[in-house]
Amino acid sequence: MTTPPSRHGTLRGGAIARRLDPTSLRLFRAAVEERSLAGAAEREAIALSAASRRITELEQRLGAALLRRHDRGVAPTAAGEALMAHLIGLFDLFDRIGADMDAYAAGERGHVRLHANMSAVSGFLPEALAGFLTSHPGIRLTLEERYSADILRAVGSGAADLGLVSGTLPAPGLHVTPWREDRLLVVLPEGHPLAKRESIAFKQLDGVPFVGQSEETALQKLYRGRAAAQGITLNERVNVSGFDGVRRMVEAGLGVAILPATAVQPYAGVLRIGLKPLAEPWAARPLVIVSRAPDTLSAAARLLVAQLTRPAA
Repeated sequence: MTTPPSRHGTLRGGAIARRLDPTSLRLFRAAVEERSLAGAAEREAIALSAASRRITELEQRLGAALLRRHDRGVAPTAAGEALMAHLIGLFDLFDRIGADMDAYAAGERGHVRLHANMSAVSGFLPEALAGFLTSHPGIRLTLEERYSADILRAVGSGAADLGLVSGTLPAPGLHVTPWREDRLLVVLPEGHPLAKRESIAFKQLDGVPFVGQSEETALQKLYRGRAAAQGITLNERVNVSGFDGVRRMVEAGLGVAILPATAVQPYAGVLRIGLKPLAEPWAARPLVIVSRAPDTLSAAARLLVAQLTRPAA
């Protein structure tokens, strides 16, 4: 016995699924993420009136309101939140189907969205990606530099396929693959009293003028956490967002800093700075690859992970 349409004329079960279309679902997801129908229309390159009509038709098919409209934009209803919970996996599936079919149809093809933190971008990553793209010319790679915490969210939501982040941050719900290890060094202005030491313990920086980074960076969170745990006063005289700014501030004598070796060693002979090992167990800082479940990755993304994790010759 079949289930008749409800009084709203909607269909149930598999019949509803057959009436759904990816364009309307993408518009709905964009509206929830942008908190705005106008923002969703702009993101999906469709007229606002058409976007509004599609979402209204989607609600009619499902027999439930999906969005609450208010003067500041839109927000998902309980039904909308339930639908959103399914869409990440659904669009991941669509993307994997498209990427894998491209790969089979025209040889090795695909698109990988990679987000990486500053340590990776300024260190090991450029050479690794150059080799990968040379070996796989049919694969298109989109790289964005982001803070590690933002990368974890992007990978978890499906906005990025892979992320390169600090291994010091928890990554709940994500698959973590070890990648590289980058040692932390103390960066000193030329002639600094601590420059005479072979290595420097973190406690020796207690109260010393310090050049920090933006509080969103994994490194800054690491420094502050260790300082609090050890009862050290981290005298942050200045905070800048990038490694280049940190190097310049140290060279100008505004304080000492702690940076990854890959971000500072190439500049040791160019800038008036000194480098000393940080004598702490946590100075060996892991960098990891994060993704959703490995079996959900496209063929192109799996190739990139394999290339990045391949042992050095």
